[in-house]
Amino acid sequence: MKMNEMIKSFPDQIIDQFENLNSLDLSLHKFSNVNSIVIAGMGGSAISGDLVKLFLKNDIDVPITVLRDYSIPNWTNENTLFILSSYSGNTEETLSCFDLAVSKSRKVISISTGGNLETESLNHEVPIVKIPKGYQPRAALGFSLITLLCVLNKINLVNSNFIDKIIDATKSLYQYMDEFCTKEGLAASIAKTINNSIIAIYGVENSTDHIASRLRAQIAENSKMLTSFNVIPEMNHNEIEGWNSFQFKNLNKVAIWIYDEEDNPRILDRIKITTNLLEKIGVNNLLIKTSGKNYEERCLKLIYLNDWISYYLAVENNIDPIPVNRIMELKSKLS
Repeated sequence: MKMNEMIKSFPDQIIDQFENLNSLDLSLHKFSNVNSIVIAGMGGSAISGDLVKLFLKNDIDVPITVLRDYSIPNWTNENTLFILSSYSGNTEETLSCFDLAVSKSRKVISISTGGNLETESLNHEVPIVKIPKGYQPRAALGFSLITLLCVLNKINLVNSNFIDKIIDATKSLYQYMDEFCTKEGLAASIAKTINNSIIAIYGVENSTDHIASRLRAQIAENSKMLTSFNVIPEMNHNEIEGWNSFQFKNLNKVAIWIYDEEDNPRILDRIKITTNLLEKIGVNNLLIKTSGKNYEERCLKLIYLNDWISYYLAVENNIDPIPVNRIMELKSKLS
């Protein structure tokens, strides 16, 4: 499957996997009295945890922590719900966390296509929730995102009305694709604008921060280009001073601001003032937001748009977005 086909399938992934998991049955007794949630994963598997945490910030009473590590926090206990997510099932950091999680709690669930994570889960009688094979892990975000939400719903940590809202929001992506993500649309236009530039990406703390981080990762893996990422308001307290005219000289400089229309008014003021200040030293500021009837819909549109930007940026440079040769070489040398 080509990368553009995988990216295009994002809404289909969410809707199809939601239907696949209708019959998912998890023991309410075993997963009762959860006092914290730890989602362990790397890359695309971890970003789905970040997004779930973002989406549920006002809809869940249990704190969520996303781990990108070999170990688990000391504060976790027998009432911590551990969700181990690895698309391949062979991510060594996640497998390490699995071993530690099953030694501390019986409330453990795995999400994967198979691999060693499935094997270990079966050996420890840990429920394994399967997602479809055949995708690049970073392009399987829809599968992992809705799977996490459905798992939390099945054990009564997330209300079914919230899941319905996500499915309804997902359906808006088909029209959004036609309007903004074709080769003549906004995504391709942004890719042309930011190509051959020094690129900094900014999100809003606890609003679009993980969406902006996802764009950085997608440009790295799909477009094979390096960018920086930070959040506002924090960047106003340090990084704003790092922009200068002498370090980059005549290089094109682009700052991408990803925000939501309902962000704190002071955040919107900060973005406006900061972009004006950066323009004085020749920075081209691109402000990206979407419209939609709720926060979740706007976020899904931003994710979709950003993935397409990374694809068209690869096209601009005649790059095949699928291979990740350096990552594979690194894994080979580590094995």
